[in-house]
Amino acid sequence: MAASAENQTELTLQVSLFGEPEPAKSSPGSETTRASELSALGTADLSDAELGADAAARPRRRSDQMLTRDAGADPDKAQSSDASDPAEDDQPAWAHHSQLRADQLTPMLRHYVELKAAHPERVLLYRLGDFFECFFEDAIELSRVLELTLTGKEGGKAIGRVPMAGIPHHAAERYCSDLIRRGYSVALCDQLETTPAKGALLKRDITRVLTPGTVLDEGMLSARRNNWLAAVVLEPVLSGEDLPWGLVQADVSTGEVQIMQRSGAGELHQQLAQLEASELLWAAGSTDSRPAWCPDRLQITPLSSTAFSRPEAEQALLSHYGVASLDGLGLPELPLALRAAGGLLSYLRGTQPLEGESRVPLEVPTIVQRGDALVLDAQTRRNLELTATQRDNQLQGSLLWAIDRTLTAMGGRCLRRWIEAPLMDCKGIQARQAVVSALVEQRSLRLALRRLLRPMGDLERLAGRAGAGHAGARDLVAIADGLERLPKLAQRLNGMVPQEPEWLAELVKPNQSLGELAGAIRHALLEAPPLSLSEGGLIHDGVDPLLDGLRNQLDDQDAWLAQQEHLERQRSGNSNLRLQHHRTFGYFLAVSKAKASSVPEHWIRRQTLANEERFITPELKEREGRIFQLRARACQREYELFCQLRDQVGAMAGPIRQAARAVASLDALCGLADVAAGQGYCPPAVVESRELQLTGARHPVVEQLLVETEFTPNDVKLGNGTDLVVLTGPNASGKSCYLRQIGLIQLLAQIGSWVPASKARIGIADRIFTRVGAVDDLAAGQSTFMVEMAETANILNHATDRSLVLLDEIGRGTATFDGLSIAWAVSEHLAEDLQSRSIFATHYHELNKLAEQRSNVANFQVMVEETGDDLVFLHQVQAGGASRSYGIEAARLAGVPSPVVLRARQVLDQLAA
Repeated sequence: MAASAENQTELTLQVSLFGEPEPAKSSPGSETTRASELSALGTADLSDAELGADAAARPRRRSDQMLTRDAGADPDKAQSSDASDPAEDDQPAWAHHSQLRADQLTPMLRHYVELKAAHPERVLLYRLGDFFECFFEDAIELSRVLELTLTGKEGGKAIGRVPMAGIPHHAAERYCSDLIRRGYSVALCDQLETTPAKGALLKRDITRVLTPGTVLDEGMLSARRNNWLAAVVLEPVLSGEDLPWGLVQADVSTGEVQIMQRSGAGELHQQLAQLEASELLWAAGSTDSRPAWCPDRLQITPLSSTAFSRPEAEQALLSHYGVASLDGLGLPELPLALRAAGGLLSYLRGTQPLEGESRVPLEVPTIVQRGDALVLDAQTRRNLELTATQRDNQLQGSLLWAIDRTLTAMGGRCLRRWIEAPLMDCKGIQARQAVVSALVEQRSLRLALRRLLRPMGDLERLAGRAGAGHAGARDLVAIADGLERLPKLAQRLNGMVPQEPEWLAELVKPNQSLGELAGAIRHALLEAPPLSLSEGGLIHDGVDPLLDGLRNQLDDQDAWLAQQEHLERQRSGNSNLRLQHHRTFGYFLAVSKAKASSVPEHWIRRQTLANEERFITPELKEREGRIFQLRARACQREYELFCQLRDQVGAMAGPIRQAARAVASLDALCGLADVAAGQGYCPPAVVESRELQLTGARHPVVEQLLVETEFTPNDVKLGNGTDLVVLTGPNASGKSCYLRQIGLIQLLAQIGSWVPASKARIGIADRIFTRVGAVDDLAAGQSTFMVEMAETANILNHATDRSLVLLDEIGRGTATFDGLSIAWAVSEHLAEDLQSRSIFATHYHELNKLAEQRSNVANFQVMVEETGDDLVFLHQVQAGGASRSYGIEAARLAGVPSPVVLRARQVLDQLAA
């Protein structure tokens, strides 16, 4: 029978997510608990006090390496996968768990249905021996999604066979990762004990709930990008009013939490599109439709509105952060964001069912205010190809690909965040730039720092797993290795820059308690511990007297086994006899078939194989039980010691992450310095003005992609007397590349990087707008021209005199005079009313006349050289406007048939006349 709800909540046993069940966790020194555990194995020969005395009499010497002892015979296992014949039709009987009566099912399936009813929206994986199995609709779905064989299992006399599909427990991480990537949520039901009570099922319960936004395991996460879980709360408004909303985003794996409260459905849509959260929580109420403010590709998880109510949210926040009032967090002033944060914490707590309360360590929320970062809308991010290319959504060819020389996963995530949210604080920008400059100038220092950074593990996420109680022994060793490098980094960084950033001071003067924690881990854990936490081989000798006493006893038993093997060889006259051990069959004496007929009479036949016979003796069988008891106690004690150490590390998750963030920033700046030194960048003068003056500017991505030719640099002068540049020139001459490189240089300057130019003076921008190319949005019923006009409207409605506006081909999707009129009006509005720093690339060379009417408009052109019928694109931008567009020549170069090109020239001559 399944364990009752009361018994389940009282269980203190922790289990591995992927691997063998971990033994029950008992309090140190609890004789009563250990005695009850040993009662299932048999009476122990020695008490803990006697074992401690033995350890004192025979002290064990610490060894750097220990062989993992065999954990002995496996516990009784529940029935594994039933490899029955696949279902004969496409719609097997009992295709949904609700189609049958639970009282007609076998006890195991009855428990499965009870758990499934509590988690109907999740795939339920139920541990049976060496497999995680699922049944009914989940089995059918998994067999389709993961391409598994759909089998069946006997469900009871009145039921017959029910659909079943399963995955090996040791491969669960890989399969769960696939499910998470496809947007599924998974509930894992694992074994809570290793040995069932007589006549009862093994106790099982939901141990983890895995959703796209709450996973912690390394194999399910992208190492170099944040995995955001978001929640939004909306305030109902009358038609025509701006929609107030509160948003919280949390990376459960790194502990980062950010909240904001604003208004406007369009701004919410932009924010969510920029965030690209793995999962969005929303108090949906009674509606099941996707709201207009939610981007189409975002996975939305509707929840009950109860968790998002003000009282429930406040209680969740107070409980999680252990505070008496929320005033210190600044949340009462943001009521919608407060409710969103409370709902997120409630959801997160539900993914840790065995803990009763979520242990996932989240940091105090950071309130994101307007003006903290340069605003980049979704269209600008796509056009500038910041983190992925526009054509095929690949990293290679993006800005991040071009400048990411980070060596750690946390450094890679840090650089991505900087690119997605560049600074607007001049002092903050200059502080980063000072570190980059110092690292460029001091090559030996930069190389030394990178050598220290290269092997560092992901301390942010490792600390999170430790705090949540999911870290393995190798995770703790990786934490110790990273913490031990902090003093070495401090020694190198001391005095690097006269006025170091605040975060750098964290590295120059490392937290002493972190060094002590690393020492505690090294003292307790082996250098290369096994993956399993339940089979021993984790803890050094000399760490715990009780464990040493048990190991002494096991050494005595090993000596007895060796002596017994020698004795039985003498008794049998068989020098090839071997005393061996099998996880299932225990200890035995193995002899060849030829010698099997002449074994001593006191031997008892145990097993017959093709080439050998296996025997036991009464003495060996009796001693085997004693050895198993000792091994079980030793493994249990090692697990207890490990859990104590893991809790100690988890309690320090905050300081570890604080140091990790500083390391990540250093790694990002070291990478930027490496790019600057290798690509010939210059340090820009970042100023509080509208200037944008670049000499010899280059595109940071294109110049790295060019192999046989060199990139042609160009100059830019904006904001100091010139607000609008009208850029003309033929197709394929490089106008779009010129626009993009200006936007990327502005962004690079505001993340604190050097820039690809020979000289630069750059004023801080509040927003960057780009409109380069357009595509149909058929799903929304918008043509190319309508998409273009919508993007143009967004720019004109939000740009300021501190914005950088980069436009390419406004008005080309309609009639010639309509398009020219729109382009003219847009240009005038930018130059006269908004006075934004703007570059307008166009084929309407009629716009060159604007420069004659307004002093803050200048004409520039991309040069082309004509040699007979051929065109040579020089990719050089010079003052002056082009008088023609060379469209027919471009068509000829693209391969348009000669008769068509000739006729086009004739028609052009007629129109020009």
